[in-house]
Amino acid sequence: MRHLLLTLLLALVCGGVLRAQQATEAWLEGTLVSKTDKTPIVNALVGLRTPQGQDTPFRTLTDEKGYFLLKATPGTYLLGTSFAQQAIVLRSSLELRPGKLQLGTIPVELTRELEAVVVQHSAPLVRYEGTTLIFGEAALAQARGGSVLDGIRLIPGLQLEGANTLKLYGLSELTVYIDGRPQRMSKDEVISLLQSMSLSELSSVELIREPGVEYDGVTTPILNIKRKAKATEGVKGFSNLVGTYHHYLSEQLSTRVNLGYGSSRSYLSYTLGDKRMRETTTLSSGQTDDLRTDSRISHQVGLGTDLTLGKHNSLGAQILGNYANERLLLTQSMHNRLKWTNLYGTLYHTLQAERWSLQTTAEGSFGRSDLRREGSPQGVASKDDNQFARLALDFSHRLSSIFTLYLGAEASHVSVDSRVTNRMGVTTLREWNIEGYASLRFRLERLSGYAGLRIAGEDRKGSLGVGQGEFFRSGSEPLTFASLRYTPARHHQIALTHSSSYTRPSYRDLLGYTTSASALLARQGNTYLQTSYRRSVTLGYSYLQAAQLELSYVDTESPIVEALTIDHGRYILRRHNLDYSRYLRTLLVLPIPLIRQGELSWTASTYLAAQRQWDAGRINRVDYSKTFNAYYAQHRHNLGLPSGWSVDLGVTYYSGLLYGLYQMQRQWWIDASVSKRIGESLRLSLSAYDLFNTNIARGSYGLTSPALSFERNWHSPRLQFTLSYNWGKKTVKTQNDRRRGDDTKRLSTEANEGLNVSVPAQ
Repeated sequence: MRHLLLTLLLALVCGGVLRAQQATEAWLEGTLVSKTDKTPIVNALVGLRTPQGQDTPFRTLTDEKGYFLLKATPGTYLLGTSFAQQAIVLRSSLELRPGKLQLGTIPVELTRELEAVVVQHSAPLVRYEGTTLIFGEAALAQARGGSVLDGIRLIPGLQLEGANTLKLYGLSELTVYIDGRPQRMSKDEVISLLQSMSLSELSSVELIREPGVEYDGVTTPILNIKRKAKATEGVKGFSNLVGTYHHYLSEQLSTRVNLGYGSSRSYLSYTLGDKRMRETTTLSSGQTDDLRTDSRISHQVGLGTDLTLGKHNSLGAQILGNYANERLLLTQSMHNRLKWTNLYGTLYHTLQAERWSLQTTAEGSFGRSDLRREGSPQGVASKDDNQFARLALDFSHRLSSIFTLYLGAEASHVSVDSRVTNRMGVTTLREWNIEGYASLRFRLERLSGYAGLRIAGEDRKGSLGVGQGEFFRSGSEPLTFASLRYTPARHHQIALTHSSSYTRPSYRDLLGYTTSASALLARQGNTYLQTSYRRSVTLGYSYLQAAQLELSYVDTESPIVEALTIDHGRYILRRHNLDYSRYLRTLLVLPIPLIRQGELSWTASTYLAAQRQWDAGRINRVDYSKTFNAYYAQHRHNLGLPSGWSVDLGVTYYSGLLYGLYQMQRQWWIDASVSKRIGESLRLSLSAYDLFNTNIARGSYGLTSPALSFERNWHSPRLQFTLSYNWGKKTVKTQNDRRRGDDTKRLSTEANEGLNVSVPAQ
């Protein structure tokens, strides 16, 4: 399969190059920069007009370096650009002949002051780049005045499971990135961070369904949240209050202050949370496992800054501190008390030139947890210390107007020390990971794509304590990547993608002792767990860069699953590796705009998936093999109403499926939300999940004797009220206010022929 993909890639590239050489078309390239400070003008709309001033279909957008490449037919044109509500003539008369015309660097004057106006136009709701979906501000417009979490929950197919897990189509867990950097925090901390950020800070959101070679070998889809390149001058703040009723009442209050001054932007944030919840699992043996979080008090403090040091030189830093104190009730007389602290910091530097860029990232964290079982005669207690450090270099170089080279390397180290009462010594884990990658991307008239290779190396060593033995794992794995995107005609695109990734077991699953997960369940480490590798091939077709039909095949080697055993009447959870897990999946995405008239909009979205899966392996000395079919359907309606009202209503259905080793029955539920924006500063929202209490997880586990059936009640519905308020100094009218390249509301329909809606530009 690898040789076939690489051969196909080479053939298509050669064919595209020959076609480009033989064509009689004209190519125009250049770079737009500000005339005053020479900074790149990003996402400016560059287009050609006839000498009589009539529009032509020859348009493109500048990239993050201000560079543009435009294809047209030979002739005489007027070259212009549109940026920040300014229409600027770059060349009043331009003669294009067959071949390529290089204009070099073009300084653009951006000094004209504009009065406050409202401009009605079409803006892209979503567009595709291969299997990556890009949502502009128009897609998130109904959440204006709210938090980043409010905005991304409008992305079709994305849902918040429970209170802290973001999932795509309910099948794949999402990894959150901000400005291309992973957020190495717990799920609760990531959600708190997204709730503390104002949606006004965002320029776009990328849903990367097939992560490429540069994303650390991540196995799950990535949600990359991109902030605006230049912050508003002055002090602005955002406050967010969330109240949730989910059998108990939980509250969270967060405040974030942003300071933009000159060439710097900084922020300071604080979040206080008080979480309560309850989950009940009833087993066929007649036992009931009742877990109640009586209270989880959490504090999160964040501090970050970004500095522009020169024309193409920037430096940034971020520090996040988290503290949590949780009381988990297991029975009436027994409970766990967990105190957890974590400090995370990152420092990143970017150096750019006309044709290349270099980004250096250094990050590290230190965490400590203290768990005590109160009410237990054994007096169980454990203390963990963990440290993480990582250094990474990422380099890109534009070799020509067609080819761009990407290179990168990184080294990371994990250190864990765990102490448990009544055990000899300390359980430890030491792990080194050294990786490197190379990728070559190309872009022709109708054909684009990339091919890449990543080498993932790991060296893991653990000690189970005095006299308990040690475990080792060392090795490396090549991860191949390739993608081709072909546009046979306007509005149509075909993409073929191959990707590889890995999932390493967490240190908690490796450490070899047994702890309590609940009153009925114990959790035991497995020092023999291996890294899991995933390889996939995806063929996709998109229409209008919005509707999508996709066929994918995924082969996972040594997938990590959770197995259940019974030991002296107690259920023990332990993770194992299967031999393989393979599935063939078909996915259909149909977003349909029904109404687009002024402030009134109505979009209906349908998502259908069908999957055939094959699993095999050996669990607790028993051969295991399973083949099954699964189906998924989701239908949503999203309405934007006058006076700042918006309504969202959706229904989700799963057929019976296999969740790891657990056979799950079919499920369905309804969720809805209504919000009201008051001015541009205040937003109120009320949402409900599982309105009719139908989402109860029922299933069975057949690898125990006798087989075990269970019913997990999530105590739905879950109701949530959110109040968001933007406050602080308004925009200062200076030349620096011309934010370069992150206001997607100004883009025209012709610039991105995706699903579009009409929205007002502020």
